[in-house]
Amino acid sequence: MSLVRAAAAVCLSLAFTLPAAAGELAWEQIYEEEGVVVERAGVEDSKLYAFRGTKTMKGTPQNVVGVLMDNEHRIEWVNRLAENYILEQKSDFDYVLYQRFELPALFADRDYVYHGTLVENDKTGVLTLTMQSIEHAKAPETAGVRAELINSRYVITPVSDTETQVQVEIITDPKGMMPSWLVNIIQKDWPLETLTSLEAEFAKPYHKPHATPSDVRKAAEAEAAAKAEAEGEAEAATEEGGGGGGVETGPAISE
Repeated sequence: MSLVRAAAAVCLSLAFTLPAAAGELAWEQIYEEEGVVVERAGVEDSKLYAFRGTKTMKGTPQNVVGVLMDNEHRIEWVNRLAENYILEQKSDFDYVLYQRFELPALFADRDYVYHGTLVENDKTGVLTLTMQSIEHAKAPETAGVRAELINSRYVITPVSDTETQVQVEIITDPKGMMPSWLVNIIQKDWPLETLTSLEAEFAKPYHKPHATPSDVRKAAEAEAAAKAEAEGEAEAATEEGGGGGGVETGPAISE
């Protein structure tokens, strides 16, 4: 990979400032490859395009969540990611993360501090992982340029028992300069690379499916129901053992 292409490969996901609501953009399909549909959208008052990708994967939502929640192995599949660690873990699906992306020597590295939350629609089973930059007391000094993740999300939709559709979008400001024409040329491949790399993680020996929010809720409800049932049975047994035939304690009456 050439120096320019290597830099662009990172900045393609770092180099555009867009409105916070990606749903307002008019998306158009530009190509399809390896099962990934890639779209772009023009951005008002900008020479840059927004890009997103959609792919139906051979795996379950739990497989996808397993990759996205696996901070230990994220460096294995996210392009040019050099550092990745948790600053705060609020819950299984609510966290603050630090990431540094390594660029070639002529360019300053970019790093992020962002808040990630995963939610699930109980009716449809659709999961949405949303990520946005925040300030955090435990964040280190920037390793180069502190970029801003305005809005990024993965939308995970069950298709069947063995297939899941994943859509990824990103809206970010790299807080730096790069020719827009170069970013647009390279950026069109970012969704393809991201989604194919994500799916490839399913086959890795360290990969483990991760429970979804509804899985966790159902498990907690089942545990609570089992506990209540056990307590009810114990109480009934106690009452039965102590209330069979009453023991007379008064004096016997003889005629």
